[in-house]
Amino acid sequence: MEFAQIIRSATEEIFASMIFLDLTPGAPLTVEKEDLGCYVTAMIGLSGDINAILAAHYPAKVGIAIGGAMLGMELEEVDDDTKDALGEISNMLAGGLKEAFAAKELNLLLAIPTTISGNSYKISAPSGSNRILIPFDIAAGRFYIDLKYSLT
Repeated sequence: MEFAQIIRSATEEIFASMIFLDLTPGAPLTVEKEDLGCYVTAMIGLSGDINAILAAHYPAKVGIAIGGAMLGMELEEVDDDTKDALGEISNMLAGGLKEAFAAKELNLLLAIPTTISGNSYKISAPSGSNRILIPFDIAAGRFYIDLKYSLT
C-alpha cells in the first residue's frame, strides 16, 4: 500500500475543503530525524491490520496559522483552541487512511487524538518499525506528517 500517497492525498483534501491554505507537499524524507524543531504534535493511534501512530508536527507559528484557518478566527498562541483544531486535523487524516484501507478490505480502528506541546520533546517508536515522514509547506512555514507503523 502506498502510504505516502494516501497521506499526501488526504492532507491536500483537508486543506482544500476545510482549511483553505495553499499547501505544497514535499518528497518523503529518508533521513531518520527525531527532533523536528516543532512545538506541537497532534497524534492518533491506529490498530487493526496495521499498528501505527499518525502524527502531525508543527512549529508554533505554523500550528497557530493552521488552527486559526480551520476555526476561522485569529489565534495568537498554542492554546486549547489551537490544540483542538490540530487534533481534529489528525483525526481527519487518520480517517483518510481508514477509508483507503476499507477500499482494500482491510480493518483499521482509530484511537482518540492526543496533542502535546512544549519546547523540547522527541517522538520515537520501537526499533524495527517503519516510518514515513512527509514535509508540507504553507506560507507560515513547514510542518510534517509522520506515520510510524508495523504491519500485523
